[in-house]
Amino acid sequence: MTNLKITTALLTVLLLLSSCSHKSETGTLFSHADALMEEHPDSVLRLLDLPPEEIEELSDNECARYALLLARATDKCKQSLLPCDSLLNVALEYYDDDEKEKAVALLYKGRLAVEMEEEKEAISYLQEGLTIIQNFPKELKTKNLLLSSLGNIYFDAGYYDESFGMYKALYQCCTTELDKSMALNNISTYYCIIDEEDSTLMFQREALNYAISSGDSLQIAMSKHNLSLEFDGFDELDSALYYAQKALIELPQRENHGNYYFNLGDLLLKTGGNKDSARYYLNKSLEDIPIEGKISCLKSLYNLEKDNGDYKTANTYLEEQSAIIDSLCYMEQSTEIQQLIYEYNTKMRVREEQIRGNRIVRSTIAGSVFVCFLIILIYQSRINRKKRLQLQYERSLEQTQNKLSSLETTIENNQLMINLLQQEQSNLKQEHENKEQLIEE
Repeated sequence: MTNLKITTALLTVLLLLSSCSHKSETGTLFSHADALMEEHPDSVLRLLDLPPEEIEELSDNECARYALLLARATDKCKQSLLPCDSLLNVALEYYDDDEKEKAVALLYKGRLAVEMEEEKEAISYLQEGLTIIQNFPKELKTKNLLLSSLGNIYFDAGYYDESFGMYKALYQCCTTELDKSMALNNISTYYCIIDEEDSTLMFQREALNYAISSGDSLQIAMSKHNLSLEFDGFDELDSALYYAQKALIELPQRENHGNYYFNLGDLLLKTGGNKDSARYYLNKSLEDIPIEGKISCLKSLYNLEKDNGDYKTANTYLEEQSAIIDSLCYMEQSTEIQQLIYEYNTKMRVREEQIRGNRIVRSTIAGSVFVCFLIILIYQSRINRKKRLQLQYERSLEQTQNKLSSLETTIENNQLMINLLQQEQSNLKQEHENKEQLIEE
């Protein structure tokens, strides 16, 4: 029986040690992944590539943290967030509304919804995340990502004023040259949409300056590409062509070149440049450009071949363009998005009023406490003053009484001396009378 108890105890200790070792290893893995996240997100993805059975063994806390790390690394590597969906749901259930991790989970859940073209759900997630992150002023990175994602959704939906509000708030939260460049790119695009050329070019040049200061070649290429597009929109084709060529030079080789090739090829056509170069860049663009961009690219190729008299090739490009247009399905959700924007703005106004009301209440309470404290100090000061005066009066009275007592003693002594003198005078008088009587006798 004793051996059985000892065996049971040993097994329990071994299980506890194994559990502690597992938790320690998991914590070390997550800490290592967090440290590598900014510089090497692809390495983090490999580190977090755990088999399903190991993920099932994670505690709720570990699973929620794993979900955020995996989603963050996946997003940084520009891969689909779809594999993170169920894990993000675990994180959303685990974290409370007063925790910053809940806002991070909502951010990536919103980006996943954007990827799945569920704009309504995306706006709902991002607005909720932005509401939570307001309570954490130091979490600027998460707030920036939420503002950027929400502003882009508003912009794509055609709500430019709302998107501009998000972009302005985004710029105010930026702390690095790279972040400022990205925010100014968005602000410049807004001014381009409302056809304000001076503001557009001013903000875009400022964005380019910040990009150059940051030293990020991709951001420099994007800023120059945007300048090219904006000059093109304002019919300044020579400047547009110049920045298109510069952007293509700056763009890192690992990045997608499709839009850059198309922009340069299209501008070569517009400016009457070399048609062979234009054809080369447009065909190169078809290899990398997204399906929506292929429509414009095919149209440019169609116009190029038609002008050259090659109607067969031109017709082929036209048929490809028509097929792509027929395959795309646009869903109008403007009313729902507008309603979400209105609800969010209302919620934020109510929240601001609540915060303002709380501040007023706190200020009133603090003022009341201060006034009460001041009254107590004044009252206590008066009491102390009265006590000091009373003590002075008591001391003065005591001194007066002492003096009076001394005077009374002096008076008594003097009275005694007077009595003695009177007695002596009486004796002398009596003696004098006796002598006179003797003389008479």
